[in-house]
Amino acid sequence: MKQFFTGGAGTGAAGDPENGLDDMPPVLIGALRERLRRAAEDPAWGQACADAGRQWARTADERFRAATEIHPERRPLLRVGVKDNIHCRDFATGAGSPRFRAHPQWTAPVLDGVPAEYVTCKTRLTEATLGLDAGCVNPVVPGGWPGASSTGSAVAVAANICDVAVGSDSLGSVRIPSVACGVVGLRMTYDPALLDGVLPVSPSLDAVGWFARTIDDLRFALERFDVLKAPARDGRPARRLALVTDVLEDSACEPGILRAYEELTETAAARGFDVVRISLGDLWKVRSAAWALCARDAYEQLTPHTAALAPLGEDVLNVLRLGERVAPEAAEELRRQQPALAQDLRARLDAEEIDALLLPVYPFALPTPESIRTWPMLFPDVHDPAVDAMAGYTPIASLLGWPALSVPTAPQAGMQLVGRPNAEGALLDIAEQLFG
Repeated sequence: MKQFFTGGAGTGAAGDPENGLDDMPPVLIGALRERLRRAAEDPAWGQACADAGRQWARTADERFRAATEIHPERRPLLRVGVKDNIHCRDFATGAGSPRFRAHPQWTAPVLDGVPAEYVTCKTRLTEATLGLDAGCVNPVVPGGWPGASSTGSAVAVAANICDVAVGSDSLGSVRIPSVACGVVGLRMTYDPALLDGVLPVSPSLDAVGWFARTIDDLRFALERFDVLKAPARDGRPARRLALVTDVLEDSACEPGILRAYEELTETAAARGFDVVRISLGDLWKVRSAAWALCARDAYEQLTPHTAALAPLGEDVLNVLRLGERVAPEAAEELRRQQPALAQDLRARLDAEEIDALLLPVYPFALPTPESIRTWPMLFPDVHDPAVDAMAGYTPIASLLGWPALSVPTAPQAGMQLVGRPNAEGALLDIAEQLFG
């Protein structure tokens, strides 16, 4: 925390929204690997593409309000956006606050493999990652909610303001915006070393994550940045996916999402996967407790720094008040349970040679931006006896500390693959076969 909270005051500006991607330069459309291959063969074309990318980024940001800052000079062929709660040298860090500004002279380790000249913008987020609205406009679903927390990263990728973006995910802050905006999102394996220089909200649940327009773009970028540390393939030609029976029995899961889930498992079988059914047992039962843990963590992490972040919105203050009401003993008990929950599930997956869990990203249709603004806070009230209906499915990977890949499957809906620690490459393999 001492490394993060440095710097002075400042404000950012936002443009007027105007939906539309029809006038996007054609040179920006297509696979990243093809763009860089063609540029290597034709440097003049590559320069024109880079120039078009820089000009389009500013045009698109005026419409969709995804960035807090766009670098005035940089124009690489592969453009990277960084969520504005992550320190990056040459950019201010605002943490979604209207007042707080830090001016780091170093870059967070999550960006170690990214050449500095590739980073072209910082992306908007909800206030302190806890607020309801980042002020962004969904470029893919006009009038649709663009998600919360890592909103700007998802919007920037969907609008082609950048090609890939970095975000953070505590309880779905990468996965929900990604499918809301029709892009791919990857929550990485929990790694405290990668969280240095990232606004700490819930050290028990926080992880970094990445966005790209396609699975292939995501793989290309992460291989180029040396992010995929583990081998992508383990030598077994067949893969096994787990359908989570708790989802099928969840009364909160809307019929359309449940139907899409069942249809996807049929698609998986048709594409050569073995699909087995499992129940998550105790892990399923503590999903709502994960929200309580996150609220308590946020209260403990951010309350000492409210003066630096002030004035905080009422929606953020409500989350902190919620966290204050969570008993420290209850939060500590769930923290203590996390390793055992992960060890138990991993043993079960190993015993049945299951490669990944297949789950919806969330059980219900996303709210509209208008309805979101009427909510007292983004978090469900963990003291409400009916909180389990709002717990959703994103806490599962968060509690485990495992990677989760979200893929859009319909407007503002999607599925996620949850895999073993450091198995991001394997998740990309599965996704290419399942969704390709």
